[in-house]
Amino acid sequence: MGSIFNEVSPYFIVIIPAIGGLFVGILTYYFARETKGHGVPEVMAAVTLHGGKIRPRVAAVKALASAICIGSGGSAGREGPIVQIGSTAGSTIAQKLGLNTYQTKVLVACGAAGGIAATFNTPIAGVLFALELILREVRIKSLTPIVISSVFATITSRVILNYMGFERTYVFLLPQYTLKTPTEIVFYLLLGLFAGFIAIFFTKSLYGIEDIFEKIKAPEIIKPSIGGLCIGIIGLIVFLSTGSAHIFGIGYDSINLLFDGKIIFAAVFALIFLKIIATSITLGSGGSGGVFAPSLFIGSMVGGSFGMFIHKLFPTITASYEAYAMVGMASVFAGASGAILTAIIMIFEMTGNYMIILPVMFACVVSSSLFKYLMEETIYTTKLKRRGIIIEQEMDINMMKMISVEDIMEIDVDTVFEDLSLYKLSEMIIDTGHMAFPVINGDSKLIGIVTHSDFDKIDEMDHDNLLVKDVMTTDLITVKPEDRLEDVLMRISDEEISHFPVVDSEDEEKLIGFFTKGDIIRAYTEKRAT
Repeated sequence: MGSIFNEVSPYFIVIIPAIGGLFVGILTYYFARETKGHGVPEVMAAVTLHGGKIRPRVAAVKALASAICIGSGGSAGREGPIVQIGSTAGSTIAQKLGLNTYQTKVLVACGAAGGIAATFNTPIAGVLFALELILREVRIKSLTPIVISSVFATITSRVILNYMGFERTYVFLLPQYTLKTPTEIVFYLLLGLFAGFIAIFFTKSLYGIEDIFEKIKAPEIIKPSIGGLCIGIIGLIVFLSTGSAHIFGIGYDSINLLFDGKIIFAAVFALIFLKIIATSITLGSGGSGGVFAPSLFIGSMVGGSFGMFIHKLFPTITASYEAYAMVGMASVFAGASGAILTAIIMIFEMTGNYMIILPVMFACVVSSSLFKYLMEETIYTTKLKRRGIIIEQEMDINMMKMISVEDIMEIDVDTVFEDLSLYKLSEMIIDTGHMAFPVINGDSKLIGIVTHSDFDKIDEMDHDNLLVKDVMTTDLITVKPEDRLEDVLMRISDEEISHFPVVDSEDEEKLIGFFTKGDIIRAYTEKRAT
């Protein structure tokens, strides 16, 4: 984006992001509104709420909208788009093959891992990103395909780029930095705290500006253009002040300028907040892009300014500011996203700098801990919570192996006969507060289950005319007392089932107990507490 200033008046650049924003608004509004913003929360929501199902068109719209947004000067990253694009590809393949819900979720994670790995040449970080943020669990059966996807995506990208004449190497070519003295770890503690506060400010700014744009009384389709105009004005001010429009686009050129010592302290410190504002406006107004690259930019400026200050005060016991800039990149992203392992490994793979791993690990943990202490949600899950979607960590399946159905089932079960009227059933629902009842026949044999939702489907005028057997579900999933909850959860991974009749091990028509999903959650919570 910076080279365009050599060809046109810098004042003309104010208009370019606005024009780009207009095209982005048209694309997202008419073709796929879920492509607005930074993409990762939408994938997380698809995995949590929709069994990993994503509309195939999302990939094409996201790719085009993000390319226009970033290419025209929008302050956003490319990892959010590539995650959504890759995940959509995985979801589409799974749907075409008719895979079950769990397999679909795994393919979504495979797409995300492959996208990250191929884009940044970071195969390990791609795997960790998919596990920490998308699938939110670690199992051998899911880890294996995700690793394979990441490996093949990385190999494919390297082959294609080599064929095109580009050598695939580290994103940032830097010398090896290390912990200069043991006492220097104290300064990385302070950097971790600084990064944590900046990550909080970034998150609050992003959603605060999004709220402002939601209140603007203008058509949704033109709000990205309004945001683009604001970005153009800020970019012009930065260009006239520094000679370079640092806030436009992904920002890797500016990070390299920092590492080359070509940005002064005042500009480095100012760019922390200018980039936060620019990214918040771009995404908050409805632009399309990611927050990972901006987090790296912001983190590099956080670490760079901190390192310049500390190294000037304590030159003999501290490394040069470049080391702090590198640690800052990882710690701001770790704080904002909560993906500590991804942040640590990502920086290592992007720089090849293993010697700095101890400060990176320490600062990332400090930043993330501070963020979690002061904020309820990460920069990704905040967007979902604002929509009423709560993302919980997947249950520990290993822990579920330790709990049997017999441990949680209720023996004293309220049942109903198949010839009970719906009117009488409504009285039982009111009296007991139960949402479901096992149905038995005259021989006390289990023949079905009737739920509150089955009852609600029937018009009130028919309550006296219809019986329980007319509305009950006969396609039952029953369990036995010796079954482990792990097996139960695996069996219902593709089903929307919340109530479970327990039958005798020798006679599958003999009801001996009953439990609900709520009982499973309570058992899991109690087990974790012990």
